[in-house]
Amino acid sequence: MDEGIILERLQRENRELREEVNRLRKELEEKESRINELEGENDGLKEEINELKEENQRLRRMIFGFKSAKKRRRSSHTNQKHKKRGPPFGHEGASRKRPDRADMTVVLELEACPHCGGELKELEDVRVRYEEEIIPIPLFVIKYIIKQGYCKHCDKVVYPEVPETIGNCHFGIRFLLYIAYLRYVMNLPEEKIATLLNDTYDAHVSVGTVVHYLKKAAELFGDEYRRIKREMRESQICNYDDTGQRVNGMNRWLWAFVSKEMVLYLTSKNRGKKVVIKVLGEDYDGVTGQDFYPSFDRAPGRKQKCWAHLLNDTRELVEKKQPPPESLEFHEGLSQIYKDATEVVEGLETEEERRSVYAKFVERLEKFVTQEGKWEHHAVKTLAKRALKYAHELFTFILVPGVEPTNNAAERALRPCVRQRKIWGCFRTTEGAKNRDIMMSVIGTMKILGKDFLTAGKEYILSKLT
Repeated sequence: MDEGIILERLQRENRELREEVNRLRKELEEKESRINELEGENDGLKEEINELKEENQRLRRMIFGFKSAKKRRRSSHTNQKHKKRGPPFGHEGASRKRPDRADMTVVLELEACPHCGGELKELEDVRVRYEEEIIPIPLFVIKYIIKQGYCKHCDKVVYPEVPETIGNCHFGIRFLLYIAYLRYVMNLPEEKIATLLNDTYDAHVSVGTVVHYLKKAAELFGDEYRRIKREMRESQICNYDDTGQRVNGMNRWLWAFVSKEMVLYLTSKNRGKKVVIKVLGEDYDGVTGQDFYPSFDRAPGRKQKCWAHLLNDTRELVEKKQPPPESLEFHEGLSQIYKDATEVVEGLETEEERRSVYAKFVERLEKFVTQEGKWEHHAVKTLAKRALKYAHELFTFILVPGVEPTNNAAERALRPCVRQRKIWGCFRTTEGAKNRDIMMSVIGTMKILGKDFLTAGKEYILSKLT
């Protein structure tokens, strides 16, 4: 074959290959450009999504006071700056207040210079430093010498009574009250109480001694417990609630009844209106604060249903991973009604004004929850039916001054007992649960009245003994 023809063919193939390479290179550049463009759009969308999430959380917190979700801990490999620890710039520090007394004063003085041993000249200025310390104190032992005497008139040997003594008990009143305080206020188990007394006071007591004095305390305060139980019937406003507990291996219910002046704890086999009738009586004509447990509907007295329970249930719907579409509007509407009612009640003076405002809010709530075609989801419908059923009992606080719109008083009264249940576990005997009911009622009532249990408790026991 002629070399010219071969060369021409090779040159033509070379040109075609170059054109193909250029075409492919151009396509590659276009695709890389498109990839960069898509990556930029993707980053922008991610940033926009994060901004929308933050805005959503901000709006939820602003409207409903929801807590924001916890942020993930930043990686140590990132270049983001961490928030500086400590107080803000310009914050004035606070220290412990200087004691207003000194139980012991020690004067420190040098006779010679500690560096060179030279003579010192006394200066007028002095430094003062206070130190507060805990001193281990053993038991305070009192020895009574009881002198006897013979009465010629009665023909009897007589002797003075020992003051501030509980029968034949080896320990005194303060010891008994301190054990009750550790058990029912500090929530210590009986074994821990014995350990504390032995380690701190060298008391040499056993768990059995602690149990014995707890029983004795309940016996001494039994009359006070019965007085609280009687006077609870006379209270015009009473909140009550219950929680489960185990007693002697059986399921029982712990009840808390709270008035303005006292609190009563009661362990019962039942959970329902029978317990309310037992405590308050069938003819109770006051106002009771309660939750939406159905059995309470037939309990005696006028009722104030708890707004906190209702709004918490609507809030839970909003906070679900996939909340019902109308749950946000439903919660917002109920919250606004509650807010308006609590604000307007402060300015009401006459009974006529209260009745008028009460009727308006009942009507407003009924209209809101019965809007046709508004609440379609079954969970929202359930809460709407509840609000409609108890519409008249949700606004009793408007009619009666002093009534709280929530049942928080009873909830707070039960909280210490719930903590005790988590620490102690169950009660092994019915008597142990009864002793707890007595002492918690007495301690809680004294707290409401602003009395110190250790001081007022001693005064009460002394009055009983004399």
